Amino acid sequence: MAVTIKDVAKKAGVATSTVSRTIQDHSSISEKTKIKVRQAMADLGYVPNFSAQSLASKTTKTIGVIMPVSDGVAFQNPFFLEVIREISKVCNEKHYMVSLASGKDTGELLESIKMMARRGTVDGFIVLYSTWEDQIIEYLHEANLIYAMVGRPYLFENETLYVDNDNRLSGKDATNYLLQKGHTQIGYVGDDLDQVVTIERMAGFRDALQEAGIAINPQQSILMTDSDNATVTQPLEKLFEHQKTAPTALVVSDDMLAVTVMQRLLMLGYQVPMDVSIISFNNSIFAKMAYPKLTSIDINVPQLGQQVALKLIDKIEEKEAPFVKMIIPHEIIERETVASK
Repeated sequence: MAVTIKDVAKKAGVATSTVSRTIQDHSSISEKTKIKVRQAMADLGYVPNFSAQSLASKTTKTIGVIMPVSDGVAFQNPFFLEVIREISKVCNEKHYMVSLASGKDTGELLESIKMMARRGTVDGFIVLYSTWEDQIIEYLHEANLIYAMVGRPYLFENETLYVDNDNRLSGKDATNYLLQKGHTQIGYVGDDLDQVVTIERMAGFRDALQEAGIAINPQQSILMTDSDNATVTQPLEKLFEHQKTAPTALVVSDDMLAVTVMQRLLMLGYQVPMDVSIISFNNSIFAKMAYPKLTSIDINVPQLGQQVALKLIDKIEEKEAPFVKMIIPHEIIERETVASK
């Protein structure tokens, strides 16, 4: 005879509603009671029927994770892979599933999200990016859907649940680190200009130079739409064509881009860090595998992923939960790409 929720409640000495809330990991149940109920479930070999619970509660126990518009490049970026892994880890612990939404252009991505919403296959969404103007965010907001973001939203900031770093401060800290090493001719290299994070890091770069009394030279910044080798080469050649004005150090907006910049500098006859120092962001696998190993800002991706999932689940389960802004701290990881001037 199959073990029922009533059997578990009887063995644990609690109400069936307490067992149900323990299964949902509801915050109203104490940890002591949860342990007792889970032990009773284990002793009896009880396995919860999550499909039945979803039908009864009209929830799907599924979270939609929205990737940036991409032809596949985003899936090559370790940031997205790592943050999805951490979101999935929390969802597994909370008995939620994850469903990815992606598209090669905005129209395709938007249609995928609308289909999820129409069919009621998700309880809420996590958006893994933030851009200056975004039809996806406009739709989620206007449709009154539950969502959270990794990154500070450009639209509806005071009405949005989000988790982020202080990207302007991290850009400033990266630049100050180079200034402390004696560099005064510092350039900035960034791509994905529609991303809020790229512009915020550049703003921090400018803040540091201004506070140090160093004039900002627009010609020492390279801003691109993508980071492939062909796109990077020409601007770098121009940046370093005059030795007197060439930067001795670069702040690069992402580890992946930094590796590309290092490769192109080597082809141009510059060695890192002997000729040019480089600091970048994310502290990804690229930073650890690069030669020389990249000095990089660790943005604590595990915490970004875990916290955005936890906050969204709280919002789903407690519909009136307040909108939350959470800032995750960053730190500089010193390796081999910055030399003293």
